[in-house]
Order: sequence, then C-alpha cells, then structure tokens
Amino acid sequence: MVRGSRGGRGNSRGSWHGPAANRGRSQRSDRDDQTHRPRRVCAYFLAGRCTYGSSCRFSHDEQDVARAREEESSSGATPGEAQRSRDDYFDFKRQIRRYEGSSISLSRWSEIASVWTLATSILDAGNRELHQSVARDLADEEIGGPSFVGMTVRLCNMAQQQHCFEIARPFLRTITHPSLLRCLSIDSFVGTIFRVFGCSNGNQGVAFFSGLHSRLNFSQDTQEALSLIISALYELLHRERKCLLNDDMPNLLATLELKTEQLRVEMGDESRATSELENVAARLGILRRMMDGARGRLANGAPAEAVCSPGDRNFVHSTFPMQIVVPGGAHDNDFADITKIQIFPTLGEVTSDVSEYLPTIDFSQPHFLHDPVQRHLDSAFRLLRHDIFGPLKEAVGALLAQPNLAHAGLSSRFITGNIRAHAYSQASVQHLLIDGCLEAILAFATPPQLRKRSLADQRRWWEESSRLEPGGLVCFVSSRGDDKSLMLFVVTKKNTKDVPEGQHRSTLVSDDCKPAITVRLASEAQSSVAMLTRMYVEKQEGLLIELPGLLPETFVPILGNLQRMMRDGELAFRRYILPHDDSQSGGAQGAASMSPPTYARRPGFKFRLQSITRSGQPALELDPTEPVGSLSPEVLENATGLDRGQSNALIAALTGEYALIQGPPGTGKSYVGVQLVRVLLDHKDEANLGPILVICYTNHALDQFLKHLLDVGIDKIIRIGGQSRAEELEGKNLRIVSKGMAKTPVESRILGQNYSEQKTCLEDAGHRLAPLHQVRKGRLTWSSLRHFLVRHRPEIARQFQAESEDNFQLVGSDPVQVWLGCRQHQSGAVEHAGGETETLALTARAERNIYSLTQHERWALANSWKTQLTQIQSDHLFELVEQVKQHKERIHSVHDDMNRRTLLQADVVGVTTTGLARNIKMLHRLGVKVVICEEAAEVMEPHLISALMPGVEHFIQIGDHRQLRPQIQNYLQFSLETAAGRAHQLDRSQFERRAVGEPGLAPLPVAQLNVQRRMRPEISQLIRRVYPNLVDHDCVRNLPSVVGMRDNLFWLDHDHPEDAKDDGARVKSHSNPWEVSLAAALVRHLVRQGEYSSTDIALLTPYTGQLQKLRAALSKDFEVFLSDRDLETLAKESFETNSSHEESPATDSPPAKKQKVIEKKTLLKTIRLATVDNFQGEEAKVIVVSLVRSNNISKIGFLRIENRINVLLSRAQHGMYLIGNAKTYRNVPMWADVLQQLNARQAVGSSIALACPRHPDTPIMCSTPEDFVLRSPEGGCTLTCDRRLDPCGHKCPAPCHSKRLHDAFDCLQPCPRLREMCSHPCPKLCGQVCGPCVVRVDGVKLPCGHVKNGVACYQTLDSKAIRCSQPVEKVVPWCGHTVTVPCFREVAPNVFTCPMECGQLLPCRHPCPGTCGRCRSEGEGAKVMISHQRCDKVCERPYGTCNHRCAKACHDGQPCGICQEKCEVQCPHSRCNQECQKPCAPCIEKCTWSCAHQGSCMSPCAAPCNRLPCNERCTNTLRCGHQCPSFCGEDCPHEFCQLCCSQKDAQVDLMEFKTYSEISLDETPVVVLSCGHSFTGETLDGLVGMNGVYTTDKYGHFNGLQELSGELTAVPTCPYCKIPIRQFSTKRYNRLINKAVLDETSKRFLVNGRDRLAELEKRVVEEEEELDASRFAVSVGLNTKSDRYAAATRLDKETARLRREMNVEHQPTKKLFDAVLTFQRLERENAGLEHALRNISLSDSNSSPFRLQAPGLQSISQPVYDQQIALGAHRLQLRIQEAMLRDTFTILSRRTNSSLTLPLAPANPLIERSARFLQFCKELIGAATKAKLPRLVIPTCLAYARITQLSGWYRRAITTAAAMEGAEPNIPPVAQGTDNAQDGKEDTTETARALLAQALELCDSFPVGKDYKGEVEETMRMFEGPRYEAVTPEEIAAIKSAMVSGPRGLATHVGHWYTCRNGHPFAIGECGMPMEQARCPECGEAIGGTNHMAMDGTQRDMRMESE
Repeated sequence: MVRGSRGGRGNSRGSWHGPAANRGRSQRSDRDDQTHRPRRVCAYFLAGRCTYGSSCRFSHDEQDVARAREEESSSGATPGEAQRSRDDYFDFKRQIRRYEGSSISLSRWSEIASVWTLATSILDAGNRELHQSVARDLADEEIGGPSFVGMTVRLCNMAQQQHCFEIARPFLRTITHPSLLRCLSIDSFVGTIFRVFGCSNGNQGVAFFSGLHSRLNFSQDTQEALSLIISALYELLHRERKCLLNDDMPNLLATLELKTEQLRVEMGDESRATSELENVAARLGILRRMMDGARGRLANGAPAEAVCSPGDRNFVHSTFPMQIVVPGGAHDNDFADITKIQIFPTLGEVTSDVSEYLPTIDFSQPHFLHDPVQRHLDSAFRLLRHDIFGPLKEAVGALLAQPNLAHAGLSSRFITGNIRAHAYSQASVQHLLIDGCLEAILAFATPPQLRKRSLADQRRWWEESSRLEPGGLVCFVSSRGDDKSLMLFVVTKKNTKDVPEGQHRSTLVSDDCKPAITVRLASEAQSSVAMLTRMYVEKQEGLLIELPGLLPETFVPILGNLQRMMRDGELAFRRYILPHDDSQSGGAQGAASMSPPTYARRPGFKFRLQSITRSGQPALELDPTEPVGSLSPEVLENATGLDRGQSNALIAALTGEYALIQGPPGTGKSYVGVQLVRVLLDHKDEANLGPILVICYTNHALDQFLKHLLDVGIDKIIRIGGQSRAEELEGKNLRIVSKGMAKTPVESRILGQNYSEQKTCLEDAGHRLAPLHQVRKGRLTWSSLRHFLVRHRPEIARQFQAESEDNFQLVGSDPVQVWLGCRQHQSGAVEHAGGETETLALTARAERNIYSLTQHERWALANSWKTQLTQIQSDHLFELVEQVKQHKERIHSVHDDMNRRTLLQADVVGVTTTGLARNIKMLHRLGVKVVICEEAAEVMEPHLISALMPGVEHFIQIGDHRQLRPQIQNYLQFSLETAAGRAHQLDRSQFERRAVGEPGLAPLPVAQLNVQRRMRPEISQLIRRVYPNLVDHDCVRNLPSVVGMRDNLFWLDHDHPEDAKDDGARVKSHSNPWEVSLAAALVRHLVRQGEYSSTDIALLTPYTGQLQKLRAALSKDFEVFLSDRDLETLAKESFETNSSHEESPATDSPPAKKQKVIEKKTLLKTIRLATVDNFQGEEAKVIVVSLVRSNNISKIGFLRIENRINVLLSRAQHGMYLIGNAKTYRNVPMWADVLQQLNARQAVGSSIALACPRHPDTPIMCSTPEDFVLRSPEGGCTLTCDRRLDPCGHKCPAPCHSKRLHDAFDCLQPCPRLREMCSHPCPKLCGQVCGPCVVRVDGVKLPCGHVKNGVACYQTLDSKAIRCSQPVEKVVPWCGHTVTVPCFREVAPNVFTCPMECGQLLPCRHPCPGTCGRCRSEGEGAKVMISHQRCDKVCERPYGTCNHRCAKACHDGQPCGICQEKCEVQCPHSRCNQECQKPCAPCIEKCTWSCAHQGSCMSPCAAPCNRLPCNERCTNTLRCGHQCPSFCGEDCPHEFCQLCCSQKDAQVDLMEFKTYSEISLDETPVVVLSCGHSFTGETLDGLVGMNGVYTTDKYGHFNGLQELSGELTAVPTCPYCKIPIRQFSTKRYNRLINKAVLDETSKRFLVNGRDRLAELEKRVVEEEEELDASRFAVSVGLNTKSDRYAAATRLDKETARLRREMNVEHQPTKKLFDAVLTFQRLERENAGLEHALRNISLSDSNSSPFRLQAPGLQSISQPVYDQQIALGAHRLQLRIQEAMLRDTFTILSRRTNSSLTLPLAPANPLIERSARFLQFCKELIGAATKAKLPRLVIPTCLAYARITQLSGWYRRAITTAAAMEGAEPNIPPVAQGTDNAQDGKEDTTETARALLAQALELCDSFPVGKDYKGEVEETMRMFEGPRYEAVTPEEIAAIKSAMVSGPRGLATHVGHWYTCRNGHPFAIGECGMPMEQARCPECGEAIGGTNHMAMDGTQRDMRMESE
C-alpha cells in the first residue's frame, strides 16, 4: 500500500515536464535549468530504510538530502522528531479514514479529541509537507475529511460542557493554526474546511460558537478559549461572507463583546493579559464592521459639529448642517458600497451627466457611513479612482458626446484642459487569439505625422516613442448610429519588426497592413467578451484613445486592496489615524496615548542597543514602557554618534507602535532608519518579529535604503519587484532567491492539475474562436454554421446535410451559399429579421422547408444565425477564460506561498507601495510585525493603507511633509493647495495628516531631526523659513567653493520671456529657450573645470517642457542620463524622446557616431538632468536651476508652493545657481524671502561672475550664453595657457584651460624625433606616437623570387613576413583543379577551399550552386566526402493536373505536392472559384459560339464544340468606327484596331514573320488572346493543332468534325508568354480547348480521389494494427471499452463516402455526357423531330463503344469511365469491415464456451453482418472482374474465404450450444444455409472454394499476383478438411452414451468433459485431469495439459456432464 502511494506521487510529479510546466516557469531565467533543481527527498531514505534503491521515484541525491536535513534542523526538529511527525501523520490519516461514514456517538468524544490533538502536534512540528497534507486530507472527500469536520462540530454541540471544550480546543487550534492560515498553496483546502464548518448560511458555525460561548466560564483558560473562538470566527466570516447575514450573528457578537469586557474587568491590570484582550477586542471590532458593512448600515443622518484642530486656526470650517448624500443609481457603476464598483469605468459611467460623488475627508462633515474605518476606506477609494480615471472619463465622455465620432477624434476637439491623450483613427479588431489569455490585435490608421516617412523612419519613431508601451491602458470607442460602445484594453505586445505573411501577429511598421498592437481586455467580464467578439465579427471601426501614464498594474492592486479591506473591515492602528466612533458628538479628540509595540509589552522586554554603540562604550538598554527613565538622549548621543535629534527620533520610534520621524533635507533620515533596522534585528528571534518590511514609494529610494543596509552588514535582504537599477541587489531579488525553494508534493500535484486543466481550457478557447474567424470572413458557409445548426436547429441542418450529401453534381458549391444565392440589393445593408417573433416565424417555416423562404427572408434568417452563433461562442469563450483565470490564481497561490516561505528566511524585505498592494495576499500571510516606510510624506494615503495589515504591531514612518507631497493627476480638483481641493486633499499624506492634525483629530507627536549635514550655511539659510530650528553641522561650515565660479550662491536675473508656443490646444509644459542656452553654457563651463564627476553636477528645472529642451541642447556635447521617473513624466506629457530630430538634421546620423564623438573627448563629463519633483531625496555638489517662468503678470504656477520651493533650494552641497526672472517670482512670500537674503549677499544680478583657477585675478562676467564662449572658451579665461606640453616641451597654444584638459591635449607641432631603423622623417604630429615607419619602398626582393613594390619601410626588416601577392597558378591536391591565387596562398586541403564551381546536377536536375571546396570535405582515412549545397533555385516543375508550375524553393526532387493556385477555368457564363487542385464542375449552359455562316454550337458550354470554325472576317464595327479585325463569331477586340491601336509593330504572323500593320485582315483575320497577344488565324490554327479535331478539304478549309481521341490533351498556350488559352477569350478553338480542360478536370478528379484513398488506406492499416495489439487485453477482460470499433466505424463511413463521391455519376465526364444528351434531346424536340426517336439505335458490342445516333445530329461515343478509385474504396471498406469481423470472432473464440450460450436474442447481428459482408464481396469481385482489376479481385476472394471460415465456426458453436440446451439455434434466416446448399440457398463454402480457384488463376496473370499466391494456396488448404453440420440433441446423447459405455468407456463419476479453444468438446478418462497434450480432431488446436493442469484455452464443459 505504501509503495502504491509512493508510485502515485511519483507519477504526479513525473507528468509535468511538458509545455504546461514550462509555461509555469517562463518567468525564470535560462540559468535555472543549469543549476541543481531540488527534488522531493525519499522519506524512507531519510529514515534509512528505502528498499527501492536506484529505482526509487524520489531523490537520494546528496544535495537534496542535505537540503532536507537542513530544513528539518531549521525547524528545530531532529531526525527522530521528523520521523515521529511522519508517524503521527499516518496515524492521523488512518483515523480520519476510520470515521468515514460513521454515525455520531457521544461515547467517542475522546477519540475525536485525540485525532485533533494529533493534528495540532503535526502542525506544531516543522514539516511543511505534513502541514499541507493535513489540510488536503481534511478537505478530501475520498478520505472522509469534510465529514469528520462536520462530525466534530455536531458532536461539540451535543456534548457536555467539559467534553465540549476537550474537543473544541484542539479542533479550533488546528483550523486556526498559522501553518494552515498563512500557507497560500493550500488556501483552497482551508476554505473547504471552513465551508464545511459553517454549513448552510453559517447556521452550523454560528450555533457552534454560540454553544461554546454559553458554556464559557471564568477560569484560567477562559482568555485562551475566547481568543481561539474569536480567531476561528474571524476566519469563518472572512472566508464565508454569507455567515455575516446570519440572523444570530448580531447576538453572538454582542455576547462575545460583553464577555470580553467582563474578562477585562476580571483580569485587572496584568499587562500581558490586557494586551491580549486588546487584540481580542480589536478583532471583535473588525468583525462588527464586517457585519455592518455586509448588512449595509447607514448613518442616521445627524450632522456632526465641525471642530478645528490647533494647526488650522486660520482656516474656518463650515458648521452648517449639510444634507447627507448617499451615492448610487446615477449610472450602472454607481453604488454606495465600493466593493460593488467596477475598478474600470463603464460606458454608462463615462456618458453620465450626473456629477460623480466625491466625499470630503473632513470627519467633522456628515457622511453616509457612520463607521470611521469604512468612511476612510470609502473616501480613499473614490478619490483615488477619480484621480486616475477622471481625465479618461472627461476625454472619452466629451468624445462620445460628439455627433461624428471619427471626425471628433481626428480634430482632437475632445482633448481640452489638462487632458493628455493620443487618438488613432480607423481602429478595428483585426484578429482574436489565445496566448495564455484572450488577446486581440487592434489595427489603426498610420498617425498623420508618420504617413510620409519611410518604413525605417517609422520604425525608429515607434521604437523611440513611449506611445503604446506594454502595460499601458487604451480605450476603444465606436458608434453605430446612436449605439455607442466603450472597451478598455491593456497593451501586451508592441512590435516594430516585420511579421511574415500569414502569421497572426501585430506590428506597428508594415508595407502591407495598418499598424497594429496586441492587447487584452482590461476587465474580462462577460459583457466585455461579448462586445469584443461582436466587434470582431462585424468588423466595427472606431477610435483608439491612449492616455499616457495609465498603467493598470500600478493602480488596480491599490484599488482592489481598498475594496478587500472594506469587505474585511480591517485597518491597523485606527486609534491613531482615525477619530473614534463618537468623535462627531464632541470636540477635538486629543492625541491618543502612544503605546509601545505589542511585542515590546512583555514583562522584562528591553531593547539592546549594542549593535549601534561605538566600541568602548557601555552597553545600553531601552525600556519601551519607561523610555524617559531608562535611557536619556544625551547618553545615547555620546554612545552612538547620533546627534540629539537622531537620538530622540530613535527612542521615539522604538517606544511607539505608530511612530513619525520628520527629517528636513540633509538631516540623515535614511541613516536613522538603518540604525532602527539594526536594533530591531537584534530582537528578531526574541520577539518573533519575522522579516522587517521596508516600504518606499519609488524604486530609486528603495534601492538606496537597501544598499545602506548592505553597507552596514545586513545581508539577508530580499527585494520584491523587478524594477531595481542597483547591481548590488540583483542577487537579492525574490525572483532569483525563490528558485532554490522546493515544492512540496501537495504543491506539485496542485500545479500539475491546474497547468493541465489550464492548457485544456486554452486549447478549447482556441477552438471556440474558429467559427468566429470563419463568420468574420463574410461568407456564411455550411462549414461555419454546421455545428450551430446541428445543435440548435437540427431540422434545418438535416435539410442542408441532405443537400450536401446527395447533390454531388454541385461539385465545389456550398449548400448554404447555394440556398442564400446572391444579394439582390446594392446598398450594402445587412438584412435582419424584424424581431424575435419574426425570427421564430422564419425559423418555423425553414424547419419545414428551407426553400419556402424568399431570398430576403433567407438572408435575414442567416444573419440571425450569425448573431446567435457569435453570442453562443462568446459565452463559451467567457466561461473558458474564467476557468483559465481560476487555474492561474491557484497556480499563483502556490508560487506565492513558495515566495512567502522564501521571504520568511530574510531579515529585511523591501517593496514599493505598488508592489505591496500587488502582493498583499502573500504579505498578509507573512506575519510581518514591523513596517518601516521611507518617503512616507510622498506616499498617498490610499497607497499607504495597504501597509496597515492586521498583524502589524510596529509602524514607523520616516519622511518630511514640508517637502514634496504625493503626486496626483487632478491637481486643481484634489490638491489641498487649491480651493476646490481642500475638501478632498488627496495629495496630503497620512504622515502630514497625523503630524499636522485635522478637524476632529489632534496631531500626533513627531520626532524631528534638526542637524543638517548637506548644505553650506548660506544655502541652508534659504530654508530657515520652513525649518526655524534647523542647525548646521560643523562638517558643512568649511565646504570647498565651486571651482570656476566667483560666487557659491547666485541668482542670474533676466527678463527674457518664457515660450508661449503651444500644440494647437494648450501649452503642454512651459519652457524658456534663453534659459536653455544659458544653462547649457554654465554647465559646460563647470564640466570643463575637470574637478567634478558625473554625479557632482545636477541641472534641475520644474517643467518637463524645459527638461526636454535642455536634454536636446546638452545631448550635443554630453551624454545625459535621465531617471526612470523623468522618462515616465515625459511620456505622460506626450514628449517623444527624439522630438528634436525634426529640428536638427544632425540627429539623422547613427547613434554610434555620436557616442564616438563623446568617447574621444575624455574630459567631457556627463551630468544629472532632472525635474525638481524627481530629485527629492538626492543631492549634488553643484546645482544649476532653470526656473523657466518669466512673464509680466507674475504667474509662476506650482512654483508658488512652499514645499516645492523647499525641495528646489535644498539639493545643493557646495553651490547653487538659479536662472530666472526675479520680478516674476518676487510676489510669492518664500521667493521674496530668498531674494531678500540673496540681495543682502549681493548674489542677484544680470551677470554671473566666473573665476579662472589659474588666473584668479582675471575678471570674467557673463550675462548671455555667447559671453561664455567669448570670455571663457575652454573653462578658464581668454589668456593663453602658460604651461608646457608634456613630454615634448612645446608651449601649449590653446586658451587657458584646466589641468585635465591640458593633459589630454596633443601637441600639434611636427614630430622632431628620428628613428634608428631608417632615415625617413616621422610624418606625424609631436603629440602622436611615431609608430613604425610606413614610407613605401619599391624593388623589394622576396624569398619566392618575386619583386614587390610599395612595401612599408618597417616590413623590409623581415622579408619573410611579407606576403607576395603575385598571381600564380596552383593545382588543388584533392580535386585537381587549377586555380589562380596570390603567391603566398597555400592550397592544402586544411587551409584552402577550392573556389571552382561544383556544377554537378542535383536530384532536382538543377546544377549545384556550391563551390568545389564547399561540397567536398575530408573524411576518415583521407576519404573525400561529397555533400552538395542546397539548391537555391525555384522549383518550376509543372504540376501533373494543371498548367501551373511549382513556385516553391527547390525541394531536392521531392514531390511538389498539390497546386495551391486559384483555378483558371472560365467561360462566358461563370468561372471556377475553387483551388486548382480540386475538380471543376463543368458548365452545362448552352454554348455561346454562333455566326451567320456556320450557325450555332448545339453542345453545352464545357463540351467540345460541334460546329465548324468560320474563316470569314467579322463585319461588326469597333467603337473607333473601323471594321473588326477578328473572325466572324468572335468577341470584337475594340482595343486592337489595326488603324488605331499602338501594337502595329507586334509580330502576328509567325510563318511569314509579318507585323500587325503588314497583314491583310480580309485574308487573315487575327485572334486576340486573353494575355493580350494577337496572331493571325493561320498561325494559331497550326500551332494549336486544329487539324486534329477538324477535317479539311484540299484547300485547307474546315469541312467536318474529327473523332476526338481518347488520349489526354494539354491546354494550348500562347506562343509568346505560354499562358493557357482560355475559353472566354476565343471561341474558335473551344473544340480543342474544352477537350483539354475536360481531360485536365478528369485528371484532377482522379488524383484527388487517389490521394484520399491513400490516406484512408494508411489509417485502415493503423486501425488493423491497433485492433491486433489490444485484442488480448479485451479477450481476457482487461479492456472493456464500449467504443472499441468507434474509429473503425468512422473509417467505414469515410470509405463509403469516398466510394459514392468517386462513382461514375459524379465524374466530370459523365456529367458532361449527360448534359450533351439532354441538349440533343431538347434540340430534337424543338425541331419537331419526334419521329426521330424511332431511328435511335443503341448498340453495345466489344468492338464499338456505346453510341447514340439520331438523324441530323452528330453521334456521341459513350466515354470510358475510370472506376479504379471507386472500386478501391469499396475494397478498403470491405477491409475495415473484415478487420472488425475477424476481431469479434477471435475475441469470442478465446473466451469460455459459456459466452456462446447467453440468453438468446431474437436475432444474431454477427451472422447478419457476416452474410452482408460476403454479399458485398461478391459484388466487388464481379465489378472488379469486369473492370479487369485483378489486384482487387484476389484480396477480396481471400477476405470472402476467411470470413466464411469464421462464420462457419460461429454457426457450429451456436448450433452446438443450442443443442446442448435443447433450444433452437439463434441463426437468422438469411444465413441458415450458408454451410450447405439446402432449399436452393447458396453454399458459401463451395463459393469460397470456387473464388479461391479463380484467384489462384489470376495470380499468374499479372506480375504483382505472385505476392498473393502463397496466401491463396494456404487459404485453400483450410477448405480441404471435412465438412461440418449442426449436431442435433439426439446425436449429442448418442455421442455421450458411446463415450461412457463399453469396456474402454468413461465412467461419469471419474472422467470429465472439456472444450478446446474453439468450443469443440472432448473427454478425459480416469481421474479426469489432463496429464498429456494432444490436438483437437475438429480444429487442430492444442488440448489437454500436464501435471493435472489444463492448457490455456481448455475449459470444463459442464453442459455435457450435466446431460
């Protein structure tokens, strides 16, 4: 049993190495496959007793074993304890199984309790695999886990008080154990447990908790029991929401709250007990909010009094009692409950005229939600959602309001205000596909700015543009009349590369199609899927709108987490961040008393600070409950080196569970955070803290903080998210670290199952798209509608099926297309039924007769089918997509839990706020207790709320609310800086809100750092207005001055106006061109000093518009790096990264050239270019600021905000230079203060002073960008450099420059140095390296004897090294070719490749394109190996069934396959629309060839014409007025007038070589072909062979019709271009052409049938082999499949179909022959020739073919029809039928005799089938004999003989069995006499003998027959034995009597009767047991046995013994 379970697990694991498993690993790197991949270790091997050895399915590998041992040791378990846990688990599982199906008994309470105790002990141990197995078993119905859970709950409700708690305690401990609740892999199992626990609507669970509570008395264990009850109840309500609506839930919560309060009073002031009770009370509060939220409780409407906080004394709040507004009902996405609101906006929401409900965040104002937590979450969700989607809704709403959607999109009228959007017109859904999910390809018109550019320019533009980047949100809007639609997509692929034709992939650059991107639905709701499929099928066009910066992955997790928290009612630290529930009734609440963290409240807990104290200092401890008395800031400052502010902040952060640390610029906020982490990690194990979670808003800040931790030795860091730019953290990424985490068997099974089911769902979804693809093509066909009609309209489907199967004369036609016919209307409108009633009426009529509908009604009904089909496929598609989503969630849960287990091993986990929300489910289970948030003042509160998880006990925020606030989209509406935004204040962080306070809630204490270590004092003085208490550290008082500048701080004042240019709608972002030039000049000057690295200088600007222009200007001299946030900002502002290339042609040069310029100038350093907002948290030695704004109205935009000014002024260390219009900024108070200070320092002016470090006394004043070039050209002054150049000693001629630039300067004087090797002077410059002498020397004699000129001087020193290039002839050794090569070139095989052409013919008959050396190589033993190159020519071989040639690349002589071209057959009536490979249906309309001289052709259009060609010239007049140049009866060629046309020089007479202008048309009219060439009639008549179909007189005139030969004729072609001559172009040659076309069509018909026959024959052989291989398993009962012959039956039907379709009636020749006869009959009737019917004679003889003759008409020969394929299909059908019959007979023969005597049915289908088969064989033998096909006759005769033998055996067995039982044999009348000829019935045995004799004769008549001869002779020997007849009961009795009587007879009491394998009876005497082997006299089978053991097939015959 154990082995079986092990094998099962092994199979489960081993089955996942395919594509599904690879998909799950697609995000991992390729290196993952090269490292050691952990496998599950054999548990028995660990215990030392595995008996499987190397064959064990599980790992015995040393690395895996070591890992398993390490995991066990890390969990604290010894090997013995681990084994004990496994034993406990097996006992637990065994006990669970025991109780399956058992009834409840109170006497078994102790056994039940012991099982749960056992489960708890397993969970307490460290074996993760067993933890998951326990959860799986409790949720597994097969084991009985759910029934055991239910039994436990019901038993607790029935048991007495003592027994109840004995059961309930271990039960609740188990289901609330952290090992179960925190594991994401088994979350579904745990959910099942609680679902069973709660039962219907939670009745059972609520009753359980109510019963426990009623029995709960005050005792020592009461607190633990209450905590368990609350935890279990929380999990139940969290997982089973319907329990919240249980009627008993309010009473239960009320009684639990009362019990908690009573217990609080009872326990007194015990700190630990109080803390635990507070947690219980907090959890009860969450449960209360969850219940209230679910029940939809609303506020009572009473207005609250407004209260002012101390920080807002100057702002008066409204105290008017406003009416409460309750949202909901305004549109389809407007609800009071935010959990019901869809995250993405809907069409109704976008088009709604009602203003969106935006709540105020002022708690003193009334709100429809009473609970503060719910109100806070509701406000955060609504405001954040509107901030995200407000611009989109405004833009799209305005667009949808326009009457003309497309025109509005093109004119961009809808893009107004602050909206930034791109519109793409003519957008449509081009294709739907499945690639991991449902994706669509959206195509649109090329943007106007790209339409005139080349493909290369377009590709470059798209690659450099940030438009349509993957992950971005796009909106598709369209309209059809008044019906507007809106769909939101997420871009998944942006491709600019070429896409091969036929591949369904998107590309933005293509010559053949419109630009396209691949997208997926933003929300895969059913309505969205339905709309997407409808738009795809209907090819609906619309407008694609892109709003830059909308990335769903950045906001969907945040909004989704807010909804989840609203449902759960969770919010940690609510007492500090929200007012109490009664806050609206009184005044402002005071600051909540700050408590230490919960983990620090344990008695005796103290923080040890030795990790941050300096060496030699005493050990320090901090008591969190008494921080003032245990440690003073002064002591901490002296011991650690922290300053006073940092010491206070450290103490406050450690002793407060909700701490705020404010750090002004340069005060070391991050440093304090690092010290906090170090202290906390010292107590990680003691306080069970788990990993510390560090949160930052940006990736850059997170990287910086984590790198600081690495610097202090904290190495166990894991970073979540892949946007890190720090190389040090690459190996710390969760994606990399988690690769070493092994999966448990439970997880492997979950992954395997879900990957497999996901793959199946995706494949099914792909199949569901196929009908939609067909319907989209526009043609409603039977293939596209068949499945729908068969399933939903079966009566209609039957009529189409009959049409499809019976009317084979419509070859190539579709029954649905034939039924619909052509549309009669020309307007293009689509017919639809008037409504559902009319559709039902049309359907009812069509079910009776589809042809009873008019054409209009047919189209209307068909279009309704199309609509229904689309809807049905859409619904199926949605269900499959939903299933895929569920499977992905389960897969992600497993991977998330593996990530969780990985994170548990870390000390610090770093994540951004977005990553936190995205991974909240995993992090929620991580058990984090400490959270540190860096940049807290930059984080929007809706983002930060995600960090307030229920398990967090210590929350530390580090930031500065006086610097930048959170960034929002809608500044005017939501910023607290605007009048409209004060009610919402979305850009106010939680840090600022709690640090400053608000109405109804006083501020919290904030620890402020006050010593700055960044700015020189004169710079820090500028921000003293913001930080009055800021102190400068001593380290900043002596900072060096800025090199190259006279002043370290200066404002360069100017009056140059800002740029007012806009883009046609509004100014996107401000810029100032003059400041761009000046800032670039100043930065260039600073860089040329050579003293600053790339990070020392930063150029800042507030506006992205100015940033763009600065980047363009500096890119000419510097390589400028931009941060990720800047690039994102540029994308949002719609600036393209290469926008400057339109202005400057220099950017057209390749990037490599630019880079080369920069690399040559080694002194040119790069700088840091950024916006002010994105430079917060960073610093630089020198800051240059371009303020941009310069206007007469003093408008400076957001630079008036104090926070932004503070950041701008606090980034510099050594120096700062501001460029701006001082007058514009003077009206802002803080700017006025700055200017006042600068004026006092004389640091404001219109000219800035530069300083030359080498000539400090030289004054340099610059007021314009040009001044820098004139007065400091090289970063110094205008004096000449006075230093010597090193090492030559020449004077430096350049202007004054820095030392670094001087050292890099090359001396430009001529080189004065002389060489020792020669006397040639050096031609280089002094500063260059001389190098070898390259002067050319002539007449150098080489060792080979040749003389070489122009040799470099230095090469003459070693003449042997000079390569002689003199051409010489050499013989290649191994091929013998003589080649001309340079003298130095060796032609040995190993170094030379012979360049001569190979020239040998390849199998394709083309010459080899390779060379001799490429085709020949040296093999083993110096043997020459020849391997020719692949042919590179086009195949050009003609197809065998048409005039086309193979256009594929040459394929080495392999078959060309079938022709894929379109059929070219065409006539005046119609043309064939099928592929060339398929046979055409011949046109049977009347031939249109007629003239006045020869009359009309009386044959069908496709038949060879039966009239003579007319040689007269046509008398018609062309449009030009001249006579037609062609023959009478031909279509007049109006463009080929001999006098007017331009082809007069064309040669038309190929016999006399005359041109068109030289011939006489009256003598020789011309024939114009479809290709455009024209020839005289005499020329073409001879070339096409008219004398082969017409007779002529001695003058060459046609006078009669010749009999058409039976040989295949090729279609004649044009003499010039070889294009076939078509029937529609000329009628003169139609007797010949039609004969050739008919031959070609017949050939296609036969070739197509032959291919189908070959494919079916292959499948028949495979099925025969399958039946043979599985027969034994069926005969012994191992395989009992009921559909054994399903595949064979399908083959039977397919061969029958092929037989029908290839029959004579469907051959093109037969169809045309019938049409000819019909035409002649009609002609006779029309001519009144009824009497001619008597003269019709039919003759059928071997010498003459069948002929129809009538007076006055041409006689027509009966065609000879090819029946080989039809008869071959008949033979193949009999072959598969024979296989089924033989298989059935063989299985019956191998089974016991009793199977033949089962209750007799009224008929025996097996004998009937055999009889029918034999009859069909005779029919085929007769037909094949007549057709002279002996290769079909012989195998059919053999089949007849074989089935005759088997059916004879079966009849005898049936007869014998019936005689034994005294019953009539169950043999149908049709087969009663098949053994003997009785009553005139056929003797099949004799027939078989005769047929075999006939077959034997045929074997000698044709060559292949010899292969059958041996088999025929062997079969004939089977019929040489005796003949059998049925045995009567009397004969059986006589036989038995004879056998048991006489002296040697058998005594019935000792002998026994047996049957052989074939059922023949025999007896064994004496003891009756077999002792020897023999042969059955009836059939020759082995019988008997040895040692009393019967042989296989020998059975006891109990019927003989019972007679």
